[in-house]
Amino acid sequence: MELSEIELRTEEAFGHSEGGPYSLVLIDKGGSGRVFVRITGVPKEGSVVVMHFTNDRPDNIRFAPITDFLLNNGIPVPAILARNEELNILWMEDLGEIDLHMIAHEDWAKVRRPAYESALRNVFLMHQMTEEAPPADVPIMEPGFDEELYEWERGYFLKRYVGPFVSEQAAEAIGADEGLQSLGESLSRLPRSLVHRDFQSTNVMVVGRDTRMIDYQGMRWGRPEYDLASMVYDPYTEFSAEEREHLIDYYFSLKQAAGHEETMEEFRSILTKCAMQRLMQALGAYGYISEVMGKPEFLQHIPTAKERLLELAETCPEGRILTEILSE
Repeated sequence: MELSEIELRTEEAFGHSEGGPYSLVLIDKGGSGRVFVRITGVPKEGSVVVMHFTNDRPDNIRFAPITDFLLNNGIPVPAILARNEELNILWMEDLGEIDLHMIAHEDWAKVRRPAYESALRNVFLMHQMTEEAPPADVPIMEPGFDEELYEWERGYFLKRYVGPFVSEQAAEAIGADEGLQSLGESLSRLPRSLVHRDFQSTNVMVVGRDTRMIDYQGMRWGRPEYDLASMVYDPYTEFSAEEREHLIDYYFSLKQAAGHEETMEEFRSILTKCAMQRLMQALGAYGYISEVMGKPEFLQHIPTAKERLLELAETCPEGRILTEILSE
């Protein structure tokens, strides 16, 4: 959709701009393929963010009902101010331009730690909604994490990263390993809660002293540790060992306060497995986005993702094949 039409539809939704024409600026938020535009000069709102999407991806179609659900259940996400369902346009609250990734060089104690703790508290609200006792208004979502989806993530990793960037022989050997196959099997037997699915630094906006999640249209049933792993092992962001441990301990304290009875050892074991799954998926995504979608800037994240995957694999028997082949 052309910017001129987005401007026209904005005038229809909000009226003519006060004090001059609207100002429209394209926003690039990664590899999603949707179009985001920040518009300033909007009556009463000042500025809004417009999202236009096609029907090619079912998760994009579900963005609005999932947003409504999250807001109705007290989970901080941007409000939808207006919508044109026929043209697939949403006008959303403008949360500003600062996400967690952008504060990477700020002081840990004064800025980064409070922001990350806020983000973990917010996603924990989502994690409290379980498949065993689901909310009455839970919307239609993407298929949940099960053995098939975990297997798909590993296949994506092999096809889009290991084959092209290491070798086809390596992909074949890793794909045949029973230990790595058992990773998803063990996770798929565990109880599930609602998860964001892509809970990483560029998908959490910093708004004053608080944070808000974005890009949550992939919400589904899964393990909450998958979201935690997506954040604390995020290849976009550097943490010291102490900082990462603090965030893991902080999240575990939220679970304890909510009455969860698992031990730290059990929690850590699940977190490690989820982190390995997440990093395999991320490596596959970086390969696909850079090679197929023509965005080579995503190649810069591959070394960090690989390093973190191997660090985890060294502590997990199921990941032995990764250290044997990818460390070479």
